[in-house]
Amino acid sequence: MRFAIYHANAPSLSVVANHIAKIVRKNGHDVRVYHDYVHQDFLLYKPERIIWVFPVNPVMAGRYAGQYSTIKVYSKTIKQVWYGTTEGTPYGVGSDFPMWYSIDFIANSNYTAQKLMEKNYKVVDIVFHGYDPEELKNAQQFGERYRAKIERDFPGKIYFGVVEGGHKRKGWDKLADAVNMLDNSIKSKIVIFAIAPKEIQEKILSNTDQNVVKVVGEFGKLQREQILGFIYAMDYLIIPSLGEGFGLPLLEANAMKRLAIYCNYMPLSEFSDIRANITFPYDNVIEIIDNGIEFELHNYDPQYLADSIKEAVEIKESGEYEKRAEKSYDAVKDMTIENLYPKIIKYIE
Repeated sequence: MRFAIYHANAPSLSVVANHIAKIVRKNGHDVRVYHDYVHQDFLLYKPERIIWVFPVNPVMAGRYAGQYSTIKVYSKTIKQVWYGTTEGTPYGVGSDFPMWYSIDFIANSNYTAQKLMEKNYKVVDIVFHGYDPEELKNAQQFGERYRAKIERDFPGKIYFGVVEGGHKRKGWDKLADAVNMLDNSIKSKIVIFAIAPKEIQEKILSNTDQNVVKVVGEFGKLQREQILGFIYAMDYLIIPSLGEGFGLPLLEANAMKRLAIYCNYMPLSEFSDIRANITFPYDNVIEIIDNGIEFELHNYDPQYLADSIKEAVEIKESGEYEKRAEKSYDAVKDMTIENLYPKIIKYIE
C-alpha cells in the first residue's frame, strides 16, 4: 500500500514524520515523506493512504486542511488522518471554516486534545510522540565525543544544555534572567550550552554572563545526530518554555537517562516523572493571540528557574543524580515509536 506523509517544515514535526514513516515501512508498506503538498507529486505517486503531521493552526496549515477535505470529497478510496499538535486554541475566522470539521484528528497529547475539542473538532485518539531507540543509540557515540571535549574545555563543571526555537513562548528571556539571578557560588560550578536562533543569540543571550552561557550552535542548522548527541553529553536539559504541544526533547532526554528542568504544566507533566526531574510552578496563564493560535503561556518567576538550577547542582553533588535519572527513564522507556505509532497507522490501514 502507498502511504504519503506530509509534514510541517519544522524540526520536531519533521522528526515525527520520519519516525512514522519508519514504522510504516516496517509494516510492509511503501511510503514517501513530503514537507509540502505539491499536486503534481500527488498525481504521480497516487497515494492510497495519507498522514498529515501539522500544527492545528488555521494560518500555518489552513491550505493543508483544505486539501484534506478536498481529497475526502473527491477521492473516496483514500483514507487520511491528521496527527496534530497545538500550543493553544485555534483562533480566528479561519479556524471555523467547515474543512476543519471534516478532519479526523489524532492528538499528540491530552492537552492538544482538550484544545481541539474546545473547537468541537473531531479527535479520534490521543497518541503521544515516541522516541527511536536505534536513533538514540547511534547518537550516543557523538555524545560521548562531545562530552569528552567539554570536559577538557570546562573541567569539573556541571553541564546544562538548552535547545529551543525563537518563538516568544520558548522562554529565552526567562532563562537569561534566571542566569543573572544566580549566586557566583553556583555560577562557578556550571556551564550552560545553548543551541539558539541567531536573533536570540544576539538580543538575549548576549546579555547573560558569558562565563556561564556558551552558544554552541544555531537552532535549525544542526543534524539530528548532533542534537541528540548534544543532549546526551549534558547532565541536564533546561526547558525554559512557557507553552508546548508535547515536548519531544524532554522525552528524548529522559530516554537517554538525562534529567530535565522545566515548568510543571500540561503536556510536559503528562508523560514525564515530575519528581525525578526538576520542575517548578507557574504563577498564571497569559493568553496571547499570534499567527492563528490563542497561545497559553504559563508565566513564571525566573527565580523559580534559578532555584531549580541551584537544586540541580545540589543533586549532582549529592550523588542522587543517577537514581533520579533511572526513575525518569522508567517513566518513558515504553514510549518508543514501535509501541506508539502503529496506533496511528491502524486508523487508515
